[in-house]
Amino acid sequence: MRKGITMKKIVTSGLLLAALLGLSGCGEEKKPAPAKPAAAAFDLTKAKDGTYTAESASDSYMGRGRLTVVIKDHKIVAADFVGLSPDGKVKDDTYGMTDGQIKDERKYKIAQSALKANNSYGAQLIETQKPGEVDAIAGATVSYDQFMETAQNVLEQSQK
Repeated sequence: MRKGITMKKIVTSGLLLAALLGLSGCGEEKKPAPAKPAAAAFDLTKAKDGTYTAESASDSYMGRGRLTVVIKDHKIVAADFVGLSPDGKVKDDTYGMTDGQIKDERKYKIAQSALKANNSYGAQLIETQKPGEVDAIAGATVSYDQFMETAQNVLEQSQK
């Protein structure tokens, strides 16, 4: 018998490669992206003039969000979204620090990115008039979810 590459080895390798490629397509099925909350399609024509405030559910690690919206003539004329730490304090430039010190630079930058996102959500809401058109910001998923929850609650309040 001659040593080296034989037809049998080529066929066997090809079958093995085909099986591996076939298996690589298997696995967890991709799920469609979740639908945007009902606030995404909210109708302001039913909103009453006033100032409305709502807070999101609290997360023991990330805290909660608070949105205050002023509606006049079926338009959002003012909106302020803030993040609150688990102890209820408004998140500020010390968010992500430990005992007033930056002990983990990466963690601090992520926290400050979320804070920046929080500060942008109110302005975007005034501009778009639609919570569903407010852009989520990378690194601030929890804040965005809190914003969307509070927007839904505030807009529901405005119709009562």
